[in-house]
Amino acid sequence: MTNQQSCRATGHQVKSGMLKQLQKLQPKLLVFTFGASLLPAMLLTAVAWQFVQKPLIDLEKTRLDDQVLAFRGYTAATEKGLQNLTSGYAIWTDLFNAIAQENRDWIKTEVSDQLILSTDVDAVQIVSRKGEILGYRGDTLRVPAVASRVAAVVASSKSAIELMDTSDRGLLIISVAPIYKSDRTGNSPGTLILGQKMDEAWLRNFLNFSQPTTKLQVISLDGKSITSSNAKVSIDPWETTNFTNQVLPAIQKGQSVYRIEPSSGLNTIYAPITSQNKHIAIAKIQIVSKYFNQASLTLNRLIWMGLALASLLSVAIAHLLAKQIGEPIILLAKRSKTLAAGDLTTPIPGVSAGGEIGQLANAYQEMAQALKTLIDNLEQRVAERTHELEQERNTLEDRVYKRTQEFWKKNYQLQQTHDQLELLNSELIAQANQLREALRNLKIAQAQLIHTEKMSSLGQLVAGIAHEINNPINFIYANLIYVNDYTQNLLRLVQRYQQSYTDPQLEKYTEEIELDFLIEDLPKILSSMNTGAERVRQIVLSLHNFSRLDQAGMKQVDIHEGIDSSLLILQSRLQSSAVNRTDDSLDIQVIKQYGELPHIECYPGQMNQVFINVLSNAVDSLLSLKDKNNKKIYVKTEINEYQVVKIKIKDNGSGIPEEVISKVFDPFFTTKPVGKGIGLGLTISYQILQQHQGRIDITSQPGQGTEVILELPIKKVM
Repeated sequence: MTNQQSCRATGHQVKSGMLKQLQKLQPKLLVFTFGASLLPAMLLTAVAWQFVQKPLIDLEKTRLDDQVLAFRGYTAATEKGLQNLTSGYAIWTDLFNAIAQENRDWIKTEVSDQLILSTDVDAVQIVSRKGEILGYRGDTLRVPAVASRVAAVVASSKSAIELMDTSDRGLLIISVAPIYKSDRTGNSPGTLILGQKMDEAWLRNFLNFSQPTTKLQVISLDGKSITSSNAKVSIDPWETTNFTNQVLPAIQKGQSVYRIEPSSGLNTIYAPITSQNKHIAIAKIQIVSKYFNQASLTLNRLIWMGLALASLLSVAIAHLLAKQIGEPIILLAKRSKTLAAGDLTTPIPGVSAGGEIGQLANAYQEMAQALKTLIDNLEQRVAERTHELEQERNTLEDRVYKRTQEFWKKNYQLQQTHDQLELLNSELIAQANQLREALRNLKIAQAQLIHTEKMSSLGQLVAGIAHEINNPINFIYANLIYVNDYTQNLLRLVQRYQQSYTDPQLEKYTEEIELDFLIEDLPKILSSMNTGAERVRQIVLSLHNFSRLDQAGMKQVDIHEGIDSSLLILQSRLQSSAVNRTDDSLDIQVIKQYGELPHIECYPGQMNQVFINVLSNAVDSLLSLKDKNNKKIYVKTEINEYQVVKIKIKDNGSGIPEEVISKVFDPFFTTKPVGKGIGLGLTISYQILQQHQGRIDITSQPGQGTEVILELPIKKVM
């Protein structure tokens, strides 16, 4: 395939995609133009709402405010009328005299009954200056909350008018006035109190005066209905949801809350009822929204009609624009498809058209001519360059082949040399390892031979010394029994002689030699000698057991005897820091926790050597701590379910660092000062336990001590 054919194929694919997209151009133009045409209609709707609907709502709010003003004016008129009535009766000489004479019958007939029957007053009360009630009608003023407030007003001796919420008895207007003579002379002998309820009848009178279709309800600040112009009051769902969080906060600020709901047929306002600059209740006034609904419906119809006309006009404009713009572009896209197929000579449609589409067609025509020239030049240059590359490729293949042959030859020679060096290096490493291992084994064998020879010589020496000491100490130990008996006989003889004969010189001599003290102390001395001789016998026995010259082979032995013998040999080191002590306490305390073990089959001398090595290390660790008290070595023995004996030797010394504990079994490794050890104790112990088919483990934590665990089978498996 030529470059021109490849370009044409690629261009054909691109143009096909463009044509499919352009075929969808008309619907897109239609939608876009329709949407753009709707913007003025939407703007018109917003303007209609702002300048028509909003004023209608404001007008409805004004009507509601007028009803609130009428309610407040009627309330004020009622208060004024009640106050005038109270003042008229309070300035009356006959009432003044009746109170002074406490004429209760006259007060009841001429004042209380007269006011109740001839006026709208619901409660009357005449109180003397002493606080005594001389006459009353109606029990509203006797409610505790009202009575306490009335008492406070009466105490001020001034006229007053006040609106109160009596809870279960509704709102009550109270008027108070001091009683005087008609000429206003003399001191007031009492006070006249009148009360008028703002009940359902009062609300109906107001509505007859204001607007009969209006509904009025008085609500307490906690949302309960106090009184209503309707006999039946239903629960308002809107109030249940919004009273606490919307109505009450506005009332407490002295503001009104509006509910414009054309769908319900009623528009509502919640306005505060105040008295003495305090909000005591809420007036809920509802007016019929018939005229508001009619005006709102008319406005909505006009808006929808305008939107419908605007939509039809937008569709017509969009269709016209889509036809004028879309069809020329689709023709141009079809020509682009033939252009991609390689037709660079056919004229581009729409070149003679004016406007932007004509400019686009001219640009396509110029592009086709430039593309034809470019493709011709490119094909010529590609043919020339292909010929040059073919010649270069043939020459390069020959050169690469020759260099490859040389490279493989050199590589083969290097590989042979490398293999020879690798073989030689492996032989040298193997020989070096063999020499290193042989030297190491030789050093271990030499050190072990020296150590074994020393231990053998030491065993012979110890056995000889034990044998030589054993004979005289047995003689001493056996004769101590007779010495004790003879001494007791002599002491009894002296006592009888003192009882039978009295000689002044003899008594003087007995006092000089302190015979009484001698008689008392001599048995103690003999007992101490006996204890010392027994101690020497035990030491000789331990030395004899440790040497085991008579048990060079494998024997059934008590492992506890070997441990005790080793501890006895180390006894001087355990007591090394107790030289100047006044008591018998040990510097290092050994705590034995022996279990019940059977005799085990082992080489006794070798096992004693292991015990000496491990216990010596524990003693060295504890003696290195100069300022530590309560130094202890724990020796515990037990047997597990696999018939393996475990000997655990633990100290509370300084412990072994983690980086050192992995090297403790290496030959000649030691952390002790020069001259204190050569680093073969644990190595030899490890080999002895391996010979006995046992094992040795060491666990340690710095600062908490070290524990060595020795494991031995009861019987060696052959």
